[in-house]
Amino acid sequence: MKKILFVFIGLAAVLACAAFLSEIPRHRYTYIVVHHSASRNDNHASIRAFHAREHGWREAAYHLILSNGSAQVPLGHLEATDRYGQMGYSPATKNALYNLRGLHLCVIGNYEEKPVPANLQGPLANALGSLMEAYDIPFENVVLHKEASSTACPGKHLTRSDLRRWLDGNAAACPPAVAAQQQLVIREPLSARTFLKTPVVRALFSFAAAGIAACGLAATRNAANRS
Repeated sequence: MKKILFVFIGLAAVLACAAFLSEIPRHRYTYIVVHHSASRNDNHASIRAFHAREHGWREAAYHLILSNGSAQVPLGHLEATDRYGQMGYSPATKNALYNLRGLHLCVIGNYEEKPVPANLQGPLANALGSLMEAYDIPFENVVLHKEASSTACPGKHLTRSDLRRWLDGNAAACPPAVAAQQQLVIREPLSARTFLKTPVVRALFSFAAAGIAACGLAATRNAANRS
């Protein structure tokens, strides 16, 4: 009876731990850092290859990449990198705080040369607003790359006032199909099912399970010794 009780207590502890951990993703990020790709045509695969070649990184520096309709990715669609799926660190700036606590969003295009196209403003506003809502990040914590490091990124045509204006008036202009795709991508790491599969959490559960098994074995041996 004591052995069964002990096992139930252990399982209850694991379930309580799972419930607690499932709330962590929502508080993972404190900032959103906005970048541009400084290129006309790019996507996740091409940026990942470039960063691997230039920096030796196994993944693109960003968490999410917003398409401008080039490189066979529909306009406004979000591509998630492994850094987003695993809620990982980003090396995209030279500021350790923003790299650790920031969610890095790259918008495909060169906005030092040209303004953000009108048909991309709505999807950008929707993606940004959705991220702010999902992770409870105020606009004050939306940061341009050039505010974190010495750089022109994301260009003179993509400013904080632009983002504020588009959030206030252009988010509704995002096509419903694009908004739905963005929501699917943004919400994926927030689900308990996905988060509990991340390497760190799986290691924690393996450790907890091993501990429970060891304690259960010890309890069984003690009971046998008493008898």
